[in-house]
Amino acid sequence: MRALAFTLMCIAAAAAASAATVYKWVDENGVTHYSDQPHPGAQKIQLQAAQTYKAPAAQRIPAAYATRNAAPAGPVYSTCVVTRPTSQEMFQNTQSVPASVHVEPELRAGDRVAVFLDGAPVPSTIPLDSPFSLNSVYRGAHTLSVRVEDATGTVVCQSASVPFNVRQASVLSPANAPLPRPR
Repeated sequence: MRALAFTLMCIAAAAAASAATVYKWVDENGVTHYSDQPHPGAQKIQLQAAQTYKAPAAQRIPAAYATRNAAPAGPVYSTCVVTRPTSQEMFQNTQSVPASVHVEPELRAGDRVAVFLDGAPVPSTIPLDSPFSLNSVYRGAHTLSVRVEDATGTVVCQSASVPFNVRQASVLSPANAPLPRPR
């Protein structure tokens, strides 16, 4: 109830303020004063209404135009995967790892495929659904992922990282060392 009374009082005060009379006078020091209270020798001033602005109605875009130029709904690509190496695949005594990626549907004009080895981009053109080699992959655990970017560089499809390992013979563990004999 108090909120309603307060709201009504605020509305009444705003209405009174908009219809208020303003008085203007100059004092003995030449300073001009304005007030809503009358003063001896004050001049009544008629104020213009407050300036307002009403925005024009938004223009409606014809449905045929909006449909024709709208971005496709949903994801652009249904599949974006690394097909080789497989998860946890092991490569022995090599610095070159065979790889392959698959994107479905076909790559759109302007889109590009980027392959990432251990989070860093692989600098080369990657053929889709064809084997290619990752060179200078040294021993240890690695990950491979692929993503498709549109012409603006926005990622439109990204695969999960596929972990794989490269093992290489070393002096401490030669590749063809004989197994120790039991005693």
